Amino acid sequence: MPKKVSRKAERHAAIVKNLQSNIYEDRNPSITAGRRLAVERWVRTYIRHVEYLEDGELQFLYNVFRDENCWLGARLNNTMLGQKLTEEKVSEIENPFSRYDMACRYCIVDEIQKFFDEQFDSYKQGFSSGLDDDSKPVTDEYIRKELLDYMGSQDPVLSFWINKDSGKFQNPQNNEECFQRALELEWSEGLDYFSHRLRQQGKDSTNLLIKTITELSGAQTKESIAAILDFCLRNIGNKNPLLDELSRKDRGVYSLFRILVRWSFFDTIQDIIPIFKDKMLEGKMLSPQDYALLLSLLSDKVIESPTLGSQARKIMMNLIKCGNFSIQEGKEEKAAVFFCGGIVPIDHALSGLIIDWVNDNETDSTRDVKKDEILEILQFAKKFCSDTDFGNFKKSIVNNLNMVSRHGMKDDMNYDKFAEKLFSELEKKVSPYSQGGDSCSSGSPKSVLGGAGVSGFSYHRK
Repeated sequence: MPKKVSRKAERHAAIVKNLQSNIYEDRNPSITAGRRLAVERWVRTYIRHVEYLEDGELQFLYNVFRDENCWLGARLNNTMLGQKLTEEKVSEIENPFSRYDMACRYCIVDEIQKFFDEQFDSYKQGFSSGLDDDSKPVTDEYIRKELLDYMGSQDPVLSFWINKDSGKFQNPQNNEECFQRALELEWSEGLDYFSHRLRQQGKDSTNLLIKTITELSGAQTKESIAAILDFCLRNIGNKNPLLDELSRKDRGVYSLFRILVRWSFFDTIQDIIPIFKDKMLEGKMLSPQDYALLLSLLSDKVIESPTLGSQARKIMMNLIKCGNFSIQEGKEEKAAVFFCGGIVPIDHALSGLIIDWVNDNETDSTRDVKKDEILEILQFAKKFCSDTDFGNFKKSIVNNLNMVSRHGMKDDMNYDKFAEKLFSELEKKVSPYSQGGDSCSSGSPKSVLGGAGVSGFSYHRK
């Protein structure tokens, strides 16, 4: 029986859908998909501010997110977004948010004092008797502390900028300490702001960012942590020192990838993959088990998300290329990806690719590329496994598709039969690397199978 969706969850989903539908379509589909994902993340972060807005009030947000100045490619421009969210009106629509809250979150420092004074005056009106619960006179100092304590209980960032004793804006001077405080609060907008101030002072924040990544990569897979990791990675120029640090940490590389994949920061993953070149397995930056597990996490994204699946699949294939399976060096580690101790670590990942290929309703050429990619992986498995291990590998893949139900599987499809047919065609496949070549170069593998697509397969699933 399907789980009943709460009214709150339904409202959340409706808000996200409406906001996403109001974003202008970019000529680059990846940018459009990235913006929709950014809006979804924003709503999750600010759900306390958004969930009770009426439809008319949401029009304010529609206008904000339709403004190109609030975007930098597929990402939100925090500086411009903060300015918009603290304006009184946007396109004649009243701002439904607390302008003080947004000024604090987005570090609009020139406006914080003014907005706090407005909050204070409004809060003070609630103390009409002039006495507190103990019949003691209520002073401005008492009201101010009560207000800041309440704000801090809702969001610690709201009490960050105001001195509790004086009620005045405090502009902190030690930007490195403030960066650390923003990190403690998991406040990505604050990290952005104080990192920028460090750069203005001529200070190199690279070591600080690397330290942050290495410390957080083993943390829980929270979205706020993923957003911080994403920010830090995008602001490090030379990432080789980071790779050295992660390689010294137990499962450091895998842990970083795991969080980014969980929250679909695919563009950032694509940016850091090149630093691994072809040494991901040979250099033991990932164990065979973690390498296969990472591919499995990506395969779940491939079949679960129509909008982001193509990006996840592209990352999978880039990771396969960076596994450098075209050469024999590191053979033991490479063989263990496909079969190790009676287990097929890659079966979940490969099954996901097969499901995605079978379900593909796009052009024949797109299906052919996906098919060729799967055959290429199967060919690598055959290359590194003994005949016995490869037989067990094949059996595991087929059984996985026959026995394990996964998101995206259709009842009228015999996915295991598709897998069997792929294995039967494997001998006809010519390796794109048989004549040499760069395993980390871009481009899709070619096949002598031509445009077979998915024709000739049974469409009935038992």
